[in-house]
Amino acid sequence: MLHKTVTTFVLFFTLVSAYEHTTADQCDWSGSGGGEHGGVRPVYLRCARGTVLWRYPRGALRVVLSFPASSSENSIPGRSNLGFRACVKISGPVRVFLEGNGKLRPLYSPSDGKHELSHRCFHSRKLIAALYMEAEDDYSYKREKVRLQYDLEPNSLKGGALHIPEEEEECRPCSMEELAKAYCQSDLVARGTVSAVQQRFDLEAEELVLRVTKILRQVVQETEGNETVSAKKSVRVRVPAACDARHGLGEFVIMAKRRLGDLILVCAPRLEAWANAVREMDTAPCVLNS
Repeated sequence: MLHKTVTTFVLFFTLVSAYEHTTADQCDWSGSGGGEHGGVRPVYLRCARGTVLWRYPRGALRVVLSFPASSSENSIPGRSNLGFRACVKISGPVRVFLEGNGKLRPLYSPSDGKHELSHRCFHSRKLIAALYMEAEDDYSYKREKVRLQYDLEPNSLKGGALHIPEEEEECRPCSMEELAKAYCQSDLVARGTVSAVQQRFDLEAEELVLRVTKILRQVVQETEGNETVSAKKSVRVRVPAACDARHGLGEFVIMAKRRLGDLILVCAPRLEAWANAVREMDTAPCVLNS
């Protein structure tokens, strides 16, 4: 089957230019079936996040992701040249491959043993990334649907320059400059105590269970409806399993971003350290509170 996949993929490149002018840029795509005669249908998306919903999957899709040029992050001089980090959440009867260097790298299949809520992340070395999605042939799947959610963010300027491994980059403490930026750009900033750290081996992650004492900043995305953390006594924030998070005493300032519907930890200084940083900081992208 893989031989068929690669053959279809190679043949598709001879036809892709004919499709490029017919498909509009957008955030989400919804459709059914496949390309003509079970071939490859191109889908072009130019947003930081969105969803692909494929009903009655047949044949294959080639989904091209590109970071929006209008993004404030992408407008920083030299930032767009760094490419982006993409994370996807996939479910349904489909095999997904990441294109790169003329090869297809497996990214998802229903039988790969990973939880469908797992975040599967990769980096683009250029300004776009392409996913090849091939529908399962099993007839029992014909009435099923495939769902792919994606989230893009610029590659880390510091991590990219210093070639810091991704796990180390996500786990290390934030510098004072990074704290200010994280406070102003996070979807949730809250004071609270960590009541538990729960292992999620199925997601290759850990979850901090935070008992919220005060909301300092919160952004409600349209895709999340009107849900806020204000009315909740606790909130779960995900961190990579490699960080080996511990249950510490005292109050923390949790700065987290939403990725694929989940809160992901960005920075977590102790309240005392954050209050000192606020007093000592001369400039910041927004008004800081503790």
